[in-house]
Amino acid sequence: MVDQLARPKDHVEVYWFSEQAQGYVSDGQLEQYESGRLGFPNNHFDPEKAHVLYNEYHDQYALADEVGFDGIMTNEHHAAYWCGKPAVNLDAAVIAKVTKRVKIAILGNVIAINDPVRMAEEIAMLDCYSGGRIISGFVRGGAVESLQGGIDPTENRERFEEAHDLIVKCWTEPGPFRFEGKYYHHRVVNPWVLPMQKPRPDIWFPGTGSPESVVWAAKHGHPYMNLGAVMETTEWLKQIYIDTALEAGYQPGPEHFGYLLKVFVADTEERAQEMGRHFVWTEGHRQRGPVEHVDPPGYQSRKAVEVKRSRPTGAFAGSAGAPQSYERQQEGRTIIVGTPDTVIEKLNYVVDHLNPGYLLIYGNEGPMPHQDCMRSIELLGKEVIPALKEIKLRPYETD
Repeated sequence: MVDQLARPKDHVEVYWFSEQAQGYVSDGQLEQYESGRLGFPNNHFDPEKAHVLYNEYHDQYALADEVGFDGIMTNEHHAAYWCGKPAVNLDAAVIAKVTKRVKIAILGNVIAINDPVRMAEEIAMLDCYSGGRIISGFVRGGAVESLQGGIDPTENRERFEEAHDLIVKCWTEPGPFRFEGKYYHHRVVNPWVLPMQKPRPDIWFPGTGSPESVVWAAKHGHPYMNLGAVMETTEWLKQIYIDTALEAGYQPGPEHFGYLLKVFVADTEERAQEMGRHFVWTEGHRQRGPVEHVDPPGYQSRKAVEVKRSRPTGAFAGSAGAPQSYERQQEGRTIIVGTPDTVIEKLNYVVDHLNPGYLLIYGNEGPMPHQDCMRSIELLGKEVIPALKEIKLRPYETD
């Protein structure tokens, strides 16, 4: 059922994103183990260093709010040294208190492994905390999330879809009511806290290349966020969204489509290139490990596997799952680094060709120094974003 709330956009909205990497982890530590996820011992986590890093990342959020970003995106992963956020709603709560005006895009809650009613309540609280600034992204999570959550990976998609329906019902249908699904059973559902936004917060859905994800998002009218596929693949996925939306009975536009890419700005090209190399800090280890950890049987459909093998997904994987080099990712504009003038030119090209309503800037990675990241945010806000706002988005063409 289409339940789309997205509103037309004339200009791109720009969001800041950080994985909050634990950048003190070294290749030497990782190379001792078969897996960089479930097999990498947590005695390598350093709470003292994490304390410093968390506060630096939140200072970056506050600056992004001050200098002109439209929003801040946050996420969660589990058993991941490269993502220090196993509880995205906790991070969103901090963002709500250190910022005043930006939207807070939670991308997202791994709802297949959590209690949907509790998720509905937590997101409603966040919406009230922030004064109605929450965008509620829902994600299936990687295979590791399913394994750590103790669920059968083959059940992930069905659990995700059922949890989505229950959360929306919590927000939009007065309680108490009963819910009896295949996986979730509640004799009484009656969440006291409800979102400030009516009828509910916007829902985003991300993907890295699977057309099935695009189709699901379009059928529900939820904006689809492509996470860094190369532009050719991204344009193909966008067209799938357009075709599906038209079949579902509504006219899609830029407000239904977003694109994530890695961006770093510095005062000199040399410093930007030096910092930009950190964007491939962990890609050799991010998915390193036995196949039963990263892609267990049944987690992806055969169609999704075929697509990812045949089409490069850029910033996160190559055509056969291998990471692309720093230089190749720059050539494909999935990594953009440079001075403000250089970055404006390259991002103008991306926005002009993809015509996205949302541009998600993955702005730091690994051991990038805090002060360099703060300077990049400042230059993005004061010089790059105003230039991007001059580009007028176009309605999506349909046959």
